Amino acid sequence: MAISTSTLSILVLAFAVLAFGEDAPLAPQAVAEDRNVVAEDHVISQLTIAMASEVVDEQTFAIRDSSKGSSQIHVRLGNTAPTAQGSLDDGEYAEKKNVAKEALSKLVDRQMIWYKVAPATVQPQNVSGAIPMVFADVWSIDGKHLSSVLKKGGHLSEAQDYSSEIAKDILTVAAEVEKKESYKKLEEALKESEKAKQDAAKASRSKAAEEEAAANVEGFNLADWIGMAVALLLVIGAATNFGRASSKKVNLNRKKGVLERFWMQVKSA
Repeated sequence: MAISTSTLSILVLAFAVLAFGEDAPLAPQAVAEDRNVVAEDHVISQLTIAMASEVVDEQTFAIRDSSKGSSQIHVRLGNTAPTAQGSLDDGEYAEKKNVAKEALSKLVDRQMIWYKVAPATVQPQNVSGAIPMVFADVWSIDGKHLSSVLKKGGHLSEAQDYSSEIAKDILTVAAEVEKKESYKKLEEALKESEKAKQDAAKASRSKAAEEEAAANVEGFNLADWIGMAVALLLVIGAATNFGRASSKKVNLNRKKGVLERFWMQVKSA
């Protein structure tokens, strides 16, 4: 019966506890999982969770700020800018911005999100309006970095206003991406291994063919050469009637052919 990696790790850990007591070392997988948990806890400790509401534009949506009596604030996606109009006319550009707004709405409207406010140095100053605004990195509840998603989809463009070590996919999404990358690397390794096997088999067949050809040449021994020589002599003997005079009447007036004249010259030499 096959034992899974996780089960094996548990068995190793149990054996270690029995053998070493409370000072038993952790199994490698358990250590890795603990490190992942610590890393996730460190990331989550920097974030604020909130319920998003209506979308204002392709970069901005509203949330309720529980720290301020559930008053509404606007969150603008950090390090983003609207896409350039380029060669589009006003109508086409307006439609493009509307599509980008709908893309953001699908990600946040009436959904729980994580966010981390950007540094104070890049926050909007002296903003007029009843609703305050903050620039922030925003993630879906499973860890999808929304600025990255919308920029990758062509809905927003890049604006490097500040740096952030966690401005990327996190949590479950990051784990899924890492798993897919691992599967991709494994698939590439398997393809390379299969190609190496095919190349080795091809080289082996080629070597076997060469060895067989060499064996055939070496197998043509002295007896074969003698046999060929005897056969050749029999052909020549038959052609010359084995040196006996022919019983056929010879027409002295017959014109001799080229081969016959050649043979007469050989005999007289």
